[in-house]
Amino acid sequence: MPTPHRPELNALFHKPPKEAVQYLKSKGYKFGWDWHQTLDDAHSRAFTVAKVAKLDLLQDIKKSLITALEQGQSFERWQADITPILQEKGWWGKKTVVNPAGQEQEVQLGSPRRLRTIYHTNMRSAFSAGRYKTMIESMDTRPYWEYRHITMTNYREEHKAWNGRILRADDPFWTVAYPPSKFGCNCRVIARSEREIEGKEILSSQGYQSQYSEKIGVDSFTGADIYATRQQFDIPTKDGVLTFSPAAGFNNSPATSYTIDQVLTERARKYIGDAEGLKQVQQILTAPLRQKSHLAFVENTINFSKAQGKTTTVGVLQAKEITFLLNKGQSLESPIMIIDDRLLIGKKAKRHQESDNALSMSEWQELPLLVAQPLHVLWDAKNESILWITSSLNTNNHQEVIKLAVRPMNGVMQIVSVFKVSLNSILGNVKSGLYETIQEE
Repeated sequence: MPTPHRPELNALFHKPPKEAVQYLKSKGYKFGWDWHQTLDDAHSRAFTVAKVAKLDLLQDIKKSLITALEQGQSFERWQADITPILQEKGWWGKKTVVNPAGQEQEVQLGSPRRLRTIYHTNMRSAFSAGRYKTMIESMDTRPYWEYRHITMTNYREEHKAWNGRILRADDPFWTVAYPPSKFGCNCRVIARSEREIEGKEILSSQGYQSQYSEKIGVDSFTGADIYATRQQFDIPTKDGVLTFSPAAGFNNSPATSYTIDQVLTERARKYIGDAEGLKQVQQILTAPLRQKSHLAFVENTINFSKAQGKTTTVGVLQAKEITFLLNKGQSLESPIMIIDDRLLIGKKAKRHQESDNALSMSEWQELPLLVAQPLHVLWDAKNESILWITSSLNTNNHQEVIKLAVRPMNGVMQIVSVFKVSLNSILGNVKSGLYETIQEE
């Protein structure tokens, strides 16, 4: 692989980019008119470029960036390859176009400056996510992470002050401040063992996080002020208080990306015979960070309104369900439970909407939390499926429940259908012998 010559790219391309490439490949697509329409964790799940409203153009840009990652292309090489494509498709220079509100508006499309931002932002994010995945996998032996500031000409004092600071790998700080945490940020994180941090100060952000709202711009066609929530840490150290606040749009973590879904799948596979280990995976899935990841999946899926074959993890089978399945002769590689975007917006989703038994938006958003507390777990012998029965959020109908049918597919437990039914109908099928009880509340 060609080696980049710039010092900042040497830092990025320190390792073969296998995980970085996978991160970028795994992203779905999202259309956005202004940059502020896809902030924070939504970026980890969807590839977007402001004012690109055609799928083929988004695909061209994403494909070119993947090629740049795989071949170690410099910005100049990538720019030379992508510019003619964008110009040929009319996405270049200042143009008057019709915005989402149906109004004509003069906007800046492609330009050398915009391409530089697109290239560096995506490269840094991809390598950050790839490195994060590797570090998560080695947490058992390297449970501490050290912030490292990469010195550049225009460095930021706030970031430089963090150079050499150490926190535990599971500290909440990393869920929003894992670099890059600002446009142009080149900082990185180093995993450390117990021996390596001996005698050094270990910081903790527990109880020292706050948030505030900040104006980040003006909507380009409505003129309305745009606000974003920013996170801030004010962590006490032996030298005083150390402050850190990621820029608007960077309050995210690679932990919300699709690549970490793979880590969870592998971890759940490793814990198939370990009841406590499976409970730990369940706790991760219902933690606020992973809930943010699920919310980003739902938001991006609804926004794009076209199935892309993307999935998200929503639960994990526990020891009792696994034993039951194995006794039924079912093959089981990983007990992780996933849901496909087609269930939100595909043919089945439309059918359930027409039948008035589809999940509400809030139920889709809270699905991992609902799955974690089932009312009943049943076995449907006819369809060889586990049925997960959870509460509905419809407070007007206490007899309504959510029924999820789950089957082993492609190495995981895939939810193949999800809709609302009457609790009485479920209990009736149990009584008649159509369903066998595995677990109940």
